[in-house]
Amino acid sequence: MTESLTVLIPAHNEADFIADAVKSAFGQTSQPERVLVIADLCTDDTAEIARRHGADVLEVQQESKPKSLNLALEAVTTEYVALLDADGYFASADVLEKCLARMREKDFGGVCMSVTPHSVKGLFQRSRMIEWAAAHRMSRTVESWHGWVAVLSGCAGVYRTDAVRAVDGWSTDSLCEDVELALKMNRSGQRAGFVPGAYVCVRDPGSWNVYWRQTHRWAAGWAQALYKHRGLFFRSWGFTRVFGAMLVDSVLLASGYVSLIYHLVSGFTEFDTFRWMGWWFLVMLMLTLGTASLQIGVRQTIVNYPAYLVVGTMGTVLSLWVMFREWVLGRHLTSWTGRQGRRTVITRMSERRRLALTGTGAGIGALGALLGRMGHQEELMLAGVSASGSVLLAGLLWHLLGRMPERA
Repeated sequence: MTESLTVLIPAHNEADFIADAVKSAFGQTSQPERVLVIADLCTDDTAEIARRHGADVLEVQQESKPKSLNLALEAVTTEYVALLDADGYFASADVLEKCLARMREKDFGGVCMSVTPHSVKGLFQRSRMIEWAAAHRMSRTVESWHGWVAVLSGCAGVYRTDAVRAVDGWSTDSLCEDVELALKMNRSGQRAGFVPGAYVCVRDPGSWNVYWRQTHRWAAGWAQALYKHRGLFFRSWGFTRVFGAMLVDSVLLASGYVSLIYHLVSGFTEFDTFRWMGWWFLVMLMLTLGTASLQIGVRQTIVNYPAYLVVGTMGTVLSLWVMFREWVLGRHLTSWTGRQGRRTVITRMSERRRLALTGTGAGIGALGALLGRMGHQEELMLAGVSASGSVLLAGLLWHLLGRMPERA
């Protein structure tokens, strides 16, 4: 059955994968009227291969996925528009049928689907398999209950065309246009949802460099989007529950990983806050294993979980550091090294913020020194003096370095 649906496939040099993406779109039981590949600055055979498999091709020079999508959106005449990354493919023939049925049943403005790697060979892909399985089985389902899905995954989704146009399409000033799209649609009253039985297979990182760049962009994009829409906290109960829970979960999970390391070193001999956090880690362990098993099966979960434990620990710590840098230090990622080959750009800390952080750190150190002196605790007093001195010295050096001329 042909639906009033257009599938958009943004691509940059995806000659090795574009055929699978196009064939999976045309092979749906709810067949799209049109499959449109947006070839952005492609220097390989992506456009030719896409045409050979029946897709229309729009060749652009945007160097930007959201800009390319917005150009293509102008040419969409169907009631629905679907998105599929060029290096992915719909895992079964009924994916779009399930998504459209869900949208009509719940009156959603857009839906995302379950994501899984199309190959599981290395450490990072094994980790991502557990991450995707647990996140989509647990997080997206709970978010749907609250009526506020946090992200309409950029790798694949289905939307009402008028709903996307009503929020001016995909944001071009965001590192994570899929997060921005979900936030804008929810704010405008166009509810977003999740279809657990629909799967899309994607290409996931195969090396540390790729994993770090992806995690860096995602964490920075999340931090910037949350800050941009911070006014929704406590004004929108759905937003507060979903995003507040994410922040608390990230901090607690990171604490649980630290606690596990502490226990292994100490031999589980002391009962303190770290031990309590260890129990929290065990709770999260059981939730992750249980939800991932429901999604991908017990055997696959057990085989791949050790990779997730290692890579997930690194990813959580890195994400928390990036959010600290974005929110506290005020240093923002504005350009990242993706497939377009752009140079990573991180803004400098403003002089005003540098002075405020230096004053705050020195003040806390001075307070510690004063309390140590009043309580006759020499170690606390020395620690406070050292902290104040170190912060002031670091602030001075940073100021001097910031005034040095940049090398050509």
